[in-house]
Amino acid sequence: MRRRMVPVLLAWLASLAGAVEIVRADEAPVAAPSPPPHGRNPVAGVRSVGRAAVSSPASSSRPPVSTRPDGRYGRGASAPARGGLPNALPLPTSARGRVEEPTARMAGRQNPAVPTQLSRAEVEALALANNPTIKAAEALVLQQEGLLRQLTRYPNPSAGWVQSTPSRMSEGATQGAFISQDIVTAGKLRVVGQAERVEIEWRTLQVKAQIGRVVNDVRIRYYEVLGAQQAMATAAELEKLASDDLKVINRLLEAKQASRPDLLQAEIHLSAVRASLQDARLRHQAAWRQLANLVGVPHLTPTLLTDEATELPRFEWDESLHRLLSESPVLHAQAAQVREAELEVKLQKRLVVPNINVQTVIQRDYVKQYNQVSTLVSAPIPLWNRNRGAIVNAEGMLIQQQQEYKRLQLALADQLATSFQQYQSARNQVEHLREILPRTRENADLTTQGFRQGQSGFDFLRVRDAEDLYHHTRSSYIDAMTTLRKVAVEIEGLELVGGLNPTEIGTALQATPGVPSGLGGVLLQFQQQQQTGVGGTLPGAIQSTVTGPQ
Repeated sequence: MRRRMVPVLLAWLASLAGAVEIVRADEAPVAAPSPPPHGRNPVAGVRSVGRAAVSSPASSSRPPVSTRPDGRYGRGASAPARGGLPNALPLPTSARGRVEEPTARMAGRQNPAVPTQLSRAEVEALALANNPTIKAAEALVLQQEGLLRQLTRYPNPSAGWVQSTPSRMSEGATQGAFISQDIVTAGKLRVVGQAERVEIEWRTLQVKAQIGRVVNDVRIRYYEVLGAQQAMATAAELEKLASDDLKVINRLLEAKQASRPDLLQAEIHLSAVRASLQDARLRHQAAWRQLANLVGVPHLTPTLLTDEATELPRFEWDESLHRLLSESPVLHAQAAQVREAELEVKLQKRLVVPNINVQTVIQRDYVKQYNQVSTLVSAPIPLWNRNRGAIVNAEGMLIQQQQEYKRLQLALADQLATSFQQYQSARNQVEHLREILPRTRENADLTTQGFRQGQSGFDFLRVRDAEDLYHHTRSSYIDAMTTLRKVAVEIEGLELVGGLNPTEIGTALQATPGVPSGLGGVLLQFQQQQQTGVGGTLPGAIQSTVTGPQ
C-alpha cells in the first residue's frame, strides 16, 4: 500500500512546487519595506498588529504588509474627499486632463530663438504635469488601495496529508488528507475594510492638499519672477536716463556750462546704476530658476511672463477664517484620522473575540477497509490575554487625534492672522505708492527737461535726486505689489504652501513670532509633528521656505 501511495504523494508535491514557481514567475519584484524610523508613534505598530491578526492566513508564507515606505504601518481605502477647495486648487482627477494640451504647447518653447510669453495658467499646467510631489502623493493612494485589497482578504485554508502506521500490521494502517480553515468572527474584516477606506480618504485629501501647495507655490514664484522682471525693466530705464545725462554733461562741459565734478558725479551715478541693473538681472535669474525647479522642468528656458493685471485683492477677516476652517483639506484629512482612530478602538475591542479554527480529516484504513472522517473545532481561550493593552493604546490614540484636530484649527487661524496682517500692511503701502508714483514721475520729467534746456536752478544733482526718487518709488511699488500678490495667494489658497516638500510635512505648524511671512515663513520643525506616521528624523532635503513679505 505504501508503494502505491508514494507515487501519488510525489506527484502531488511536484504539482505544488510547480504552482509555487508559477506564482513566483508572475510576481513583480517588490522592494523590502524599510523599517519604521526611530521615534515613530508606537500606536501605529499596535494598529498594524491588530489589523494583521484579523485575517492572517494559516500559512506562514504570507508576505508581511505591515509597513509602508514612509515608515507608517499600513492600512487604507478610498472614499470621496469631504469638503472642497476653491477653483484655484483643482482636484487630482481633473488635473490630468488640463495639463496635456498646455504641455504640448510648451514643447516648442524650449528653443530660446522662439520669442514667446508664458501665462500663469500655462506655468501651473506644467507644474501639475511635472512636479514629483503630486505623483508621489498619488502613489501613496495606490499603496493604500493595495493594502485594502490585501488586508480584507479572507485567510487561506490549509491542506495536507496524514498517515498512521501501527507497530503491528494487523491493527490497521490509514492514509488520508486534511483541510483546515480559520473563521473570522465578530465582523473584524468588515471593520478593517471601513478603516482602510478611511485611510484612503485621508491619502486622497493629502493629494488634494499637495496639488493646492504646488499651485499656490507656482503662483507665488510666478509673481516673484514677474516682480524681478519689472524691476529689471525699471533698472534698465534708469540706466538709459543716467547714460543720457552723462552725454548731456559732456556737451555742457564742451560748452563751458558744466564743471569737471559734474562729469565725475554723472560717471559715478551711471556706474552705480549699472551695478543695480546687474543685481536686478541676477535676481530675475534666481527667481526663474526657483520657478523652473518647482514646475519640475529645471532647464526651462527663461521667457517673458505676462502680467494679468487685476484689481487689488480684498479680504475680510471673518469670511477668510470661516472659509479656511471649513474648506481646508488639512482639517478634512485630520477629521478622517479621527474617524480612523475610532474604528481602531472598535477593532481592538472585537479582537478579544477569538477566531475559530475548523479542521476536517478524511482517512482510509487499507487493512480493515473502512473510511473515517474526523472534525476538530478549536479557538483560543481569552484567559491571560484580553487585548486590554492594545485597547487602551487605541483609546489614547483617539484622544490624541481629536486634540490634533483642535491644534490644527488653532494653527491655521494663527497662520491666517500673520498673513492677514501682512496683507493689510502691503495693501496700505501699495495704495500709498500708487498715489505718489505719478507725481514723482512728473517731477523727474520736468527736472530732466529743465536741466537739458539749461534752465536756471536745474543742476545735475537735482536731476539725479529726482530720477532716483522716481525709480526708488517705482521699485518700492513693484516690491509692495509683489508682496501683496504673494500674501493674497496664501490667504486665498487656504495657507497651503511647500510645493517641493514631502506630503507628510504639509501639516500646519504654528507661525513663528518674528518671522516676516505667513505659512511661507513657518519653520518646518519636524519635532513638532505629532501626527501618526511622522517619523522621528527629518526625511531628505526640505524645500527652503518661500520668501515672504518684507
